[in-house]
Amino acid sequence: MSFMSLGSAHGTPFSVLGFTPEQEHVYRLLLRSSGLSRDRLEDLSGMAGPELDESLSKLEAAGLVDVRSDTVQASSPDHALGRLLTEESRRVHHLTDQLQALRGLLPSLMADHLSSRAPSGEPVTVEVVQGGDLVGLLRSLAVGSTGDLLWLRPDQWRLDVGREVDDWVMDLVRAGRRSRAIYPARVLEEAPDVVRGRAEAGEHVRILAALPSRVAILGTSAALLSERWGQGTDRRLVVRQDAMIGALTELFERLWERAVAVPGLDGQLVGTDRSQSRSLLLDQLAGGAKDEQIARALGLSLRTVRRRVAEILDELGVDSRFQAGVEAVRRGWI
Repeated sequence: MSFMSLGSAHGTPFSVLGFTPEQEHVYRLLLRSSGLSRDRLEDLSGMAGPELDESLSKLEAAGLVDVRSDTVQASSPDHALGRLLTEESRRVHHLTDQLQALRGLLPSLMADHLSSRAPSGEPVTVEVVQGGDLVGLLRSLAVGSTGDLLWLRPDQWRLDVGREVDDWVMDLVRAGRRSRAIYPARVLEEAPDVVRGRAEAGEHVRILAALPSRVAILGTSAALLSERWGQGTDRRLVVRQDAMIGALTELFERLWERAVAVPGLDGQLVGTDRSQSRSLLLDQLAGGAKDEQIARALGLSLRTVRRRVAEILDELGVDSRFQAGVEAVRRGWI
């Protein structure tokens, strides 16, 4: 935007600096005849004394003229007016930055405006619990609840309070409460006694190759899960809303259908039911896992994994892992 276009709406280009056409006229007279007396300037400009004094005061304050006792002189425009133009340019640039910042606020302002039109509803309360007595928290959530106790336990046996939680759950199971837990296959290598103890107490235990996150569902009343999905932290979320508990329960049931019944209580896959071992291996193969990954996940030696994979290929009558996956699905094995 040019100074000419800015000033055209107000009469002259000088208006962009706040000068009236009359003040510009006086300045131009002085540029042509610097050193005029006030009386002569009054005659040439056609302005009365008070009006001329006001114009001269404005021009002098801007540094464009020098008013003396008997004469008025004009300052050189390349210095005086150039300085004013530089200052005004800085002001315009600053104003442009402010306008751009204001433009940047438009999306958030529109969001605020649209939020006022959104239907209002009742917020869902989710409690965040930091550290504290985990067993006490689980006890309080389980009291008065109905339905199964459901557990996704990817690594809980590593927690300091893991054994205390196990003892409490086993007491509930012995007292008649139904509990179901899903573990990752590596528990058979890292903590087989955990699975053995809970299974022997009467808990229904199944194994998957891997689990997404820590979750505890206390019947239909509440659920407890890590604040960050897939990460074990001391900050936990307590959920009491029916739909959210239902969604977590549905997730558990889908994983339960994929999982296999707990292998033999010696904590090893060797010697367990053939279909269970086969299901675990096929689950890993379907996920594209390599032999080394399967060995780590299932707690087997690399040699055992390769032998089992070869046996499955032979049993299915196929030559590749891809063909094995297709045939296993066709037979309903996975």
